[in-house]
Amino acid sequence: MTDLAIARTEFSVPEGDAGQRLDRYLRRVLPEVPLSRIFSLLRKGAVRLNGRKAKGEARLEADDKILVEVGSEELRQAPPERAAGGGFRGRIEVIFEDEDLLVLDKPAGMAVHPGTGTLPGTTLIERVWQELGASPSVFQPALAHRLDRGTSGVMVIAKTRKALLNVQKQIQSKETPKEYLALVEGVPHRSSGVVKEKLTRVDSKDRGAKSIVVREGEAGLESETRWRIKTKFPKQTLMEIQILSGRLHQIRAHMASIGHPVVGDDRYGTEKFAGLKRPFLHSSRLGLKLYGKNVFFEAKLPPDLTTVLNRLGAMV
Repeated sequence: MTDLAIARTEFSVPEGDAGQRLDRYLRRVLPEVPLSRIFSLLRKGAVRLNGRKAKGEARLEADDKILVEVGSEELRQAPPERAAGGGFRGRIEVIFEDEDLLVLDKPAGMAVHPGTGTLPGTTLIERVWQELGASPSVFQPALAHRLDRGTSGVMVIAKTRKALLNVQKQIQSKETPKEYLALVEGVPHRSSGVVKEKLTRVDSKDRGAKSIVVREGEAGLESETRWRIKTKFPKQTLMEIQILSGRLHQIRAHMASIGHPVVGDDRYGTEKFAGLKRPFLHSSRLGLKLYGKNVFFEAKLPPDLTTVLNRLGAMV
């Protein structure tokens, strides 16, 4: 029997996946391969891009050739299965839509892309594909950025490659407003602040990836989070937060590092909050320059988070 660990499979990158990072692309087309193994294959040089060893952050182009040491039966290049009922309309609020972009108010609890622990056809991007179409050979709607499964709010999807590259470039820029609302533990002594701690990603087999703050002098990704107090409660604080970079779990890791973790975020050190089934984190506002003018997309605080604030307010 062929050992899947040493089986060699080559496949081409369809036009619709151009512009993606290699590591993120592999996570999607190799859904049965553990994330830890994908990173291991990249580190060991077992993944080749156009005949050369490649790093995970390499950006893909249409018709790139990827050679990876996994069996062909582990690949998934066809459009995803449809979930019962399918689609996103009627399930997810549409904030804006035209021929280039689709902006949604992502509900908490919905994963944005396929991965371990998600049922086929149930993620946000798969539901978009089911309505707008998906093809392995032409551009298909693509996520312009990411939100954690437990985070709600503004989510941008590009319908064309040109729009995808434009929006991604803007979102990665420090000049693009990326604003969140977060309820954190404790009450800071100052009214505002900035966290500039470097972050690095760590992976575990049982709980997936997370970010940790690295010590001075150690390797990590530059990250910047700005916060400002909006409302004080006896033991919690509602903050307006802006990120100038877009690292994995950036807000959650940074706020925990200064002793004010996001309420309900047991992954970064807090206990469960009665009645709250996820971290109190909401993508409230995102600004982009489109069609020659500045456009801002906003998502209201969802009912589960509003209920928490009402409870806290009644206790003041």
